[in-house]
Amino acid sequence: MEQVSNERFGQFVSEIRKEKNLTQKELAEQLYVTDKTVSKWERGLSMPNIALLIPIAEILEVTVTELLRGERIIKDEPFDASEVEGIGAGSLDLKIQETLKQQKRNWILAYMLCIILSVGEVILLLMSNMTLDELRNDVLVMIGLMLAFGGWFCFFAKDLLPGYYDQNKVNYYTQGIVRMHMPGLSFNNSNWSFICRLLKIGTLSIAVLYPLICLIVIHVSDLVLWEQIKMPLIWICLGGLVIVTYLTGKKYE
Repeated sequence: MEQVSNERFGQFVSEIRKEKNLTQKELAEQLYVTDKTVSKWERGLSMPNIALLIPIAEILEVTVTELLRGERIIKDEPFDASEVEGIGAGSLDLKIQETLKQQKRNWILAYMLCIILSVGEVILLLMSNMTLDELRNDVLVMIGLMLAFGGWFCFFAKDLLPGYYDQNKVNYYTQGIVRMHMPGLSFNNSNWSFICRLLKIGTLSIAVLYPLICLIVIHVSDLVLWEQIKMPLIWICLGGLVIVTYLTGKKYE
């Protein structure tokens, strides 16, 4: 099936919404998102989360297929409301689910690759006369934290936030043992997928790059230099990750 562009999708949603005499705010309230989010869809600046496709289709009384094609499908008999969910769970949704599964598999492969690279770097550091105690004090702790945090986002983070995140300005996120609090930034379904992707990339990158930098410094100079720069490097890595996450969240808020 031809993949609809953001612009075509947005134009179709806008046309059907107006046919139903709905304002952007009214549509947003029924979907538990902000009218700013609906405006972005209709201007072709973004696409809704996949989990929102069926609710959008139900409200606009079209099928998910029609939404993603950006046009009405002429049929001998019109779909009734009960068929909309079937369409979402049917052939088109199978394609969407397969895409999500493939993305999941890609992140699993990336995570496993990072583990292999990190273990290899630790072995090289041990071969460079760095003791296990010295590794344990900073390198192993940094690798462990980043792989744990990155692994959680790769395997357990939800793709869709509960509706109250879109109804209210919520600057914290909780799921199980994970707590995130960013004053001034509202977590919602407009920016959550971007934040998750960034945190996956950021944490896994730090898990690989931090021991690599340590290895390079030791080979170029010595452990004394590494002891001098490791704390500033930790602050740069963690502080940079927080800042970039905040800026990304604000951009798509």
